[in-house]
Amino acid sequence: MRVSSLFLLVALCACSAQDDGKDQIQLLLDWKAQMEHAGFFVAQADGYYEAAGLSVKILEGSGAPTTAQLVGNGTYKIGVSSGSATVMARAKGIPVVSLAVINQHSPVVVYSLAAKGLTEPRHLVGKRIGVNIGGTKHREFQALLKKVGIAEDEIQLMGMTESSPAPLLADKVDAMLGYTEDQPVTVELRGENVNRIALSDHGIDIYSTNLIVNEAYLGSDQAVVERFLKASMKGWSEAVRNPEKAVQAYTAERPESDREFNEANFTQLIPILTSPDVEATGFGAQTAQRWANTQDILFDLGMIEAKVNIDQLFTNALR
Repeated sequence: MRVSSLFLLVALCACSAQDDGKDQIQLLLDWKAQMEHAGFFVAQADGYYEAAGLSVKILEGSGAPTTAQLVGNGTYKIGVSSGSATVMARAKGIPVVSLAVINQHSPVVVYSLAAKGLTEPRHLVGKRIGVNIGGTKHREFQALLKKVGIAEDEIQLMGMTESSPAPLLADKVDAMLGYTEDQPVTVELRGENVNRIALSDHGIDIYSTNLIVNEAYLGSDQAVVERFLKASMKGWSEAVRNPEKAVQAYTAERPESDREFNEANFTQLIPILTSPDVEATGFGAQTAQRWANTQDILFDLGMIEAKVNIDQLFTNALR
């Protein structure tokens, strides 16, 4: 009797979860959840997804290229990618479509202790730069050097993972590559002053984090995708308008994270989330011109063998 009652209870709970009338969405992130995903957590916490008739589960990923692959093959329907990973996926015939660009600019910077006086690309000549050789940040850095007319052999590249600023603090390098809201913030929270040379300020202004969808799913369930997109962008708009709410929503979901770092991280992230296009058309803005510029840079770096049709790469039809 007990077994039968327990079985009935489980069955009823399962039916309730399936029959709650909400469309189920699994959002696959590009990496571990971070403040750069805070807008999705705000949309969840403030009930925007629920109001749109959606039940959204936010899942951590293992890299933008992997997320693009998994969304493209239909394992997941919607995910968070990077501009470069999205372009490279389409160039390989992987059917993903960008719905919105969140990070309007590349977050990659060359950062150094302020005492070094490195504030312009020309100051890097002859300096020791910590680089993950062959990584995405290195490739963008190569584009920067080419853009400003500095030969790579004029820089002392020091191979390392870039995941920790320890070599910089130990004076083993003069500067390192990193994301403006991440490693440099860690150094600043130690009480050090930091200089940043943003690649986006010197012509390497590519799209970064973006929301992608499986192309077939977009065609078959457009109404669901549209509701998810609008609720997500509402969450992101609110996060930028109210950074404290963004920190609170993310920290509530990841209480083990460092709140002081989260606050400093988001402060650095906000300028990357905005652009003249966002001011003109709203959060998540994306244009053919900016996507073409992103693709041109990747093509010049040899990261894609052939250019793709920009019109197939993104859509603004649901915004």
